[in-house]
Amino acid sequence: MLEVRARIQRGGFALEMDFVSRGKAVALFGRSGAGKSTVADLVAGLIRPSSGLVAVGETVLLDTERGIHVPAWERRIGYVFQDSRLFPHLGVTANLLYGARFRRAASTPFPEVVDLLGLAPLLERPVGGLSGGEARRVAIGRALLSDPRLLILDEPLSGLDGALREDILPYLDRLAASGLPLLFVTHDVEDVARLADEVVLVVDGKVFGAGAPSDALARPEAAAAAGINAPISILEGLALAGEGGGPPTSIDLGGTHFQTPPLHVPAGGRVRVVIDARDVAIALTDPEHVSFQNRLPVSIATIERRSDGVLLDLEGPGLRLKALISAIACRDLGLTVGRSVVALIKAAAAARHL
Repeated sequence: MLEVRARIQRGGFALEMDFVSRGKAVALFGRSGAGKSTVADLVAGLIRPSSGLVAVGETVLLDTERGIHVPAWERRIGYVFQDSRLFPHLGVTANLLYGARFRRAASTPFPEVVDLLGLAPLLERPVGGLSGGEARRVAIGRALLSDPRLLILDEPLSGLDGALREDILPYLDRLAASGLPLLFVTHDVEDVARLADEVVLVVDGKVFGAGAPSDALARPEAAAAAGINAPISILEGLALAGEGGGPPTSIDLGGTHFQTPPLHVPAGGRVRVVIDARDVAIALTDPEHVSFQNRLPVSIATIERRSDGVLLDLEGPGLRLKALISAIACRDLGLTVGRSVVALIKAAAAARHL
């Protein structure tokens, strides 16, 4: 559990935060300058508010009313910055072992960290020759070896191009699944969809309480948090074995099968599907001879009229899905709450994440 309550004033910018998160991988999500890094710095102990509270699990790190302020170097919080901040005069192994100087007896063993992050081929190399993704992995390893109770990642994929993102993403997947509490700063909805199990929205100095990614990204504030023009649905399921031993091409969402292009995951692997509400079309009956591979029987749970159209909240076996359609289409189809319809989604329209 992570509990944060504070108000910080920096010049003309005020940041108000009050949230409790019970997730293992929590995203601070918002645009640059919204205040995300300030929240992370407060948790790490790099800044001190005039009043506030920070608690990780059962440990209170800051409580100004009770006169508690644990200094940063005693908080057991690993912090991986955007620029990695490796020591240039030390090699990879020496950088990793620097983190181990601060560990407790119960800390994760060095070989386990090396295996988790795929660092074995890098151990003998100087840090000056590392790629951006490799440097991030070494910085994460150094932080893990300090035996943190919480690991903070500041924009872990920022500045990495497509190839370098793919280099580090599998290791972040492993990290998110390891059980160590994570708090990561990001402005990218794809990072949230892939890694987070809870999201805290940070918008213009205001922090909105933690929630599941699908719920957080459906809030009106999400548009201001990252320029999301329409609500996003995040569906989670298991990859199904492909025909003839080929790669999986469908996902079991808990009763509904969702078709996708070939997935680079093993059968049974956990998959998240991210769907923009504008990419969902509605039909009254299951149409024939259409290019939509996903024709999902659903019912309309709610109808919300907005300035940019009509937002439908759809429910089906194992899924909740949002569709944004025009007011004219809603009227012509005679859509009402409770009506059964078919949601049409192209397989290529859905971004897929582990």
